[in-house]
Amino acid sequence: MGPSVAYHLLSQGLCESVALFEQDPVHLHSSTGLSAGGIRHLFSSSVNIALAAYSVRFYERFSELMGTGDGLGPDVGFRRNGYLFLLDAANEASLLQRADFQESEGVALERLDRDRLKDRFPELETGDLVGGIFGVRDGFLDPYQVMRGFSQKAQALGAQFIGERAEAIEVEAGRAVAVRSAGWRVQARLAVVDAAGAWAGEVGRMAGVDVPVVPHSRQVYQIVPPSQAFDRYPLTIDPSGFYFRPETGGRVLVGKSFANDAQAFVWDWNRNLFIDAIWPDLASRVPEMENARLESGWAGLYEVTPDDNAIIGPHPDLDHFFVIAGFSGHGMMQGPAAGLALAERIGHGAYRTIDASGLELRRFAEGREYREDAIV
Repeated sequence: MGPSVAYHLLSQGLCESVALFEQDPVHLHSSTGLSAGGIRHLFSSSVNIALAAYSVRFYERFSELMGTGDGLGPDVGFRRNGYLFLLDAANEASLLQRADFQESEGVALERLDRDRLKDRFPELETGDLVGGIFGVRDGFLDPYQVMRGFSQKAQALGAQFIGERAEAIEVEAGRAVAVRSAGWRVQARLAVVDAAGAWAGEVGRMAGVDVPVVPHSRQVYQIVPPSQAFDRYPLTIDPSGFYFRPETGGRVLVGKSFANDAQAFVWDWNRNLFIDAIWPDLASRVPEMENARLESGWAGLYEVTPDDNAIIGPHPDLDHFFVIAGFSGHGMMQGPAAGLALAERIGHGAYRTIDASGLELRRFAEGREYREDAIV
């Protein structure tokens, strides 16, 4: 989010210089680099669909847009395999209603009945299913290359990256005026932006304000399937909550969110959790996966807000302090559009391309929370 905001501010001439403090320069614990890289339009609110739609168009041209004097930017390997939400008797009504809304917002999708679902994806066990909702223009990409591309392009445009943890935010007369680290003090003429992901709440406290973002540790597992049939599969979400998608090298990534996932800065992955709580459901849905082999795994952080929607915009209690965080698992999907929206809000004082005003932090105090139903 930080490099995306920096890129948009500088590329559109909205400010003269940007400094980014980065506590983890090699991105060992970055939520972006550790994500599953899914990209979809299948959301339940207009603003999230708009953010995703713009971002998909951006990713289609990413290498060109991130090009520097050395040539094109990184290839993010955008694979348009689609997104597939499986429907059973319990979720059919809600997902079909959501599909009606998504189509009214211009989302390209297909409604697959059980026979079409089985015909297209014969490896699935469909006996308990009624069908699926397939996002036609969706897919997945390499999140590390996205992060690399935005960072390189922002630096080419003049952004300064400071490989130190921000330690303090100076406030004078109700206004954020500077950021300090161990070796730096940077005066903020235009704005201080909290783009700290799962650490956004900590950064808010540095400035003496509340930013309601909590880290949730989520795990991803990489397995070796018994055949290469799954390379053509979309990112598939089962009614039980797990998802899987093909990965390079003939692998498959699998994950699931649990109610008791640690709400802490934890990056330990649990092999037994996959074996005991995910693999049985995976093998029930895809019988071939009974013979899959668990190869590796990792954990990363969701940055979660009270209504599972991002915070984009000014902080209501501190002038010149802006927040872009709390994407609750959707940051990879919305990063280009979110960075543009905040850059416009900072530079122009208003959202021009995408109206993100409904995602401003003041919604919580004003009782305007709204829940995003399409959480994976």
